[in-house]
Amino acid sequence: MIKSMTGYGRGQSAVGEGAWVVELRTVNSRFLDHHLRLPSGLAALEDRIKKHLGERLVRGRVSLSVSASGAVQAPPRLVLNRPLVREYRRVLDELREELGSDHDPGLGPYLTNRDLVLTQEESPDLEVLWEQVRPALDQALDELDAMRAAEGATLAQDLRQRLDRLGELFEAAAARAPEIVANYRQRLGERIAKLMDQVEVDPQRLALEVAILADKCDITEEAVRARSHLEQFRAFLGSPESVGRKLDFLIQELNREANTMGSKSPDAEASQLIVELKAELERVREQVQNIE
Repeated sequence: MIKSMTGYGRGQSAVGEGAWVVELRTVNSRFLDHHLRLPSGLAALEDRIKKHLGERLVRGRVSLSVSASGAVQAPPRLVLNRPLVREYRRVLDELREELGSDHDPGLGPYLTNRDLVLTQEESPDLEVLWEQVRPALDQALDELDAMRAAEGATLAQDLRQRLDRLGELFEAAAARAPEIVANYRQRLGERIAKLMDQVEVDPQRLALEVAILADKCDITEEAVRARSHLEQFRAFLGSPESVGRKLDFLIQELNREANTMGSKSPDAEASQLIVELKAELERVREQVQNIE
């Protein structure tokens, strides 16, 4: 079953009095392209998160954001800057001596100094953090996968219909080859007879000219290869693997066959079939660009 590269997923895992929230968005890309937005406390998990994403996703531009809802981490510990406190005490003692014991400046003005109380960040336990965040990440991936699978099923249905139309156009173009030769034989005979009035047309020479054109207009090989490519395309639509690149390659090959058939079909009706065929191939190519 094919999957689209476009989707969205959201996950949440409760931690303490809050929760980690993970949001995932994916769009088309030739490769797996990560764009992560993490809180500073989770920066060390970036490589682990990318690896986890790579186990579930093959291609696409992945935008992931992790945010904290409520208190998910213990508050930082406040500690005294004891060397600085001792210096303040020394200066206060000197002030008391200068001003006298009746004049106590108090500690109030000094406690506003941020350097007196320091914030001590606890080193996070990466294993604990990973076990907290991973459930939210998995939930977001599950939602994303479900959306991509649903859109992939819609794409597959549309592509199967277009493949049927492509098969019809390729067969119609191939069926024109004998008629092109027959028309050429008739026109060539009439032209020679008109140019060489009263002169009998050499049937062997006419047959040779017609045989040369028939060889130039022979698109049997192209038609056979086109049928094979279409059969492979249909088979890949039911594959459980990532087939986007394979389908893209088959579209290129089908375009190649269509171009060759067009160059071998010097006929207005056949040319019109080839134009319609290439237009339908372009529509299929655009759809394939969104398949993982």
